[in-house]
Amino acid sequence: MINFDNTVELKKSVQILKNLIKSDKIGHAYLFTGREGSGKKSAAIAFSKAINCSNLSENYNPCNHCSSCLKIEKEIHPDFQIIFPINSIISIDQIREIKKVIYWPPLESRKKIFIIDDAHKMTIPASNSLLKILEEPPAFAVLILITSKPEILLPTVISRCYQISFKQAKKANELAAEQPVNIEQNKYIDWLLKAKSAKMIHYFFSVQEKELNVITDSLLDFTEVMILWFRDILVFKLGLPQELLSFSGQIDNIVEFAQNYSPDKIMQVLDYLTQIPERMEQHINPKILLENFIMQIGD
Repeated sequence: MINFDNTVELKKSVQILKNLIKSDKIGHAYLFTGREGSGKKSAAIAFSKAINCSNLSENYNPCNHCSSCLKIEKEIHPDFQIIFPINSIISIDQIREIKKVIYWPPLESRKKIFIIDDAHKMTIPASNSLLKILEEPPAFAVLILITSKPEILLPTVISRCYQISFKQAKKANELAAEQPVNIEQNKYIDWLLKAKSAKMIHYFFSVQEKELNVITDSLLDFTEVMILWFRDILVFKLGLPQELLSFSGQIDNIVEFAQNYSPDKIMQVLDYLTQIPERMEQHINPKILLENFIMQIGD
């Protein structure tokens, strides 16, 4: 059964959670970050159990025997819910379901707890809906967002969460394997900047098919980079710290690029980008998806 011992390798992060339990200073919103398999989801469930456990151990582990712990383990607790992506996204309707019940007092426990798994897969409308909850959360509610890609989340959502990082040491071969990723990212950014300078729509319809295939053949990778890029544009437009930028080395291009877009327009673009994976699963032609993206951001 899940408890803090399941994440024993992440002693620092787990100790932070135990200290929160010990001091009885449970906040309203948390952001658990870390790569896939880092133990953040197990920690979120263990934390949820410990918050409402009626028989905590001396080291603040949930007992896994009381009614609350057992119901959370089986995901049948009326005051506990995990939200997962459906068809690769977390929709506004899923967040609205949270809003329907989060303001009602707990039925059995002292806290109502909602875990949002893969939180970076929220659409922009879903993120905005969640933001309204985070701005005025009920005293008895706890929201835990879990993500392996915090850079994709809206900065306004991140700023309202207490962030806990679940980091595991990487092996040398893993670090080496990651190095080419930045090269790929820069390739897509370079293409976008070149197309922008040549007038996006005109460039798209005049460029050779071979160049478009470079993008459409890896559209999911391209989409992920575009999400990071337009998120950086939003960070700049909102006047947030540059430490939040994913492409800090491209600050001059970000400043110039941002002149063409309002925050509302950026949010529309981000919303479209987050829906591309689902549309690809529906077998929509990648070239059409790319064309629609270009039309949205074109001159």
